[in-house]
Amino acid sequence: MNVDSVIIGAGISGLVAAHRLKKMGRDLLLVESGAHTGGVIQSREVEGFLIECGPNSLRGSHEFLDLVEELNLTGELITADPRAPAYVYADGRLHAVPMSPPALVKTKLISNAAKLRLLREPFVKARRGGGEESVASFVRRRLGAAILERLVEPFLSGVYAGDPEELSLQACFPKLAEFEAESGGILRGALRAAKQSRKDPANQKRSLRPYRLCSFRHGLSALPEALAESLGDSLLTRARIIDISSTGRFKIKIEHMGEIKTITSPALVVSTPAYVAARLLGGVAPEVAALVAEIPYVSIASVPLAYRAGQIARNLDGFGFLAPRGEGLRTLGSIWNSFLFAGRAPEGWVCLTNFIGGATDVGAVKLGDEELIRVVHRDLSKVLGVSGEPLRLPITRYERAIPQYTLGHARRVERIESLLRDIPGLWIAGNYLRGISLGDCIKQAERVASDVNRAILRTVAD
Repeated sequence: MNVDSVIIGAGISGLVAAHRLKKMGRDLLLVESGAHTGGVIQSREVEGFLIECGPNSLRGSHEFLDLVEELNLTGELITADPRAPAYVYADGRLHAVPMSPPALVKTKLISNAAKLRLLREPFVKARRGGGEESVASFVRRRLGAAILERLVEPFLSGVYAGDPEELSLQACFPKLAEFEAESGGILRGALRAAKQSRKDPANQKRSLRPYRLCSFRHGLSALPEALAESLGDSLLTRARIIDISSTGRFKIKIEHMGEIKTITSPALVVSTPAYVAARLLGGVAPEVAALVAEIPYVSIASVPLAYRAGQIARNLDGFGFLAPRGEGLRTLGSIWNSFLFAGRAPEGWVCLTNFIGGATDVGAVKLGDEELIRVVHRDLSKVLGVSGEPLRLPITRYERAIPQYTLGHARRVERIESLLRDIPGLWIAGNYLRGISLGDCIKQAERVASDVNRAILRTVAD
């Protein structure tokens, strides 16, 4: 079987790349080892509750909204109130994250001394010398220890479930590193970038589109399901990769429904998790495989709990809360699903999705269900004033949930991309490279699809 391109892995990256290539008129095959597509994007209806086993929402980026329109999902799209605050639990209470200068002045989340320290940021000397710096080191230098503890650390727990002492600034927040390197600091860099952005007519036009938390009426699974449907016979599930070799064209040997098939193609995209990509690439790109294998992951348990509205003393009026590690909570954070999106809980009930584990609590994912529920319920009782017992919903554990952009990651990715430029027809895509969010994955997959299409067109022209 000969095709223009083969994509391995039907998570969001593989699905988007395949969808885009098909729209470009390419003859492709997307191969998935599992029975369903979407990777960790899994929505489930349980006892009248709609729960997400993986991501709970995504930002309404331009690439995502374009995709929604193409797939005729606009009528299913739902958005959270953009004014809904996110909270941080500190000093025994919840504090809304300040999102404006007046809110920053008024907040009790950080002390007056910490606020004054922020005013020094433009006058802090820029770091000189090469090499990557940890997020913790950068924030302490430029913004102070209190900002790290009360704002940045909880944010990193919510996004990466990571340790700021180990995460690379250049990999996690390349713009901040660029601001300091090119403008001398965060404020100067941000003002300069905003000025340049205002001059770009394309940015002015696209900035009118909504940019807020999004989902679908029946959960995020609507997106991979629609992408899979758009592919038709170009998608093959329950197909195991046996071998990949290359002699000018890639030969992919697969097992499907008891038969061994060989697919040949000039273009191959590997869009699996890093640890799977390392195994698949060993024969055709051993140096890339070795570098990809170095990328660590952390484990996470998603613990959804439901309560009757009367059991919770506090009004659930926001996105949810995050907790700094020094506040006595084991729960990393809680998303208040039934406030954010309609249809997540029956009338009179609330549903909260809670996360535990990560780089600073590696043993949490090994706890039994009852222990996880006990720990999370205890934390929620402390933060929200919960009374009585929760309604238990299915717990999801991910042994390798989130890739960690640890020190050295930015340089590793640059080396991977350099090696791939010397291997014609091979691309990799996924959340372990340059952005872990669903929006990042969609944007990266779009770019990979464009690169693949250009390469195929050049081959045809030659």
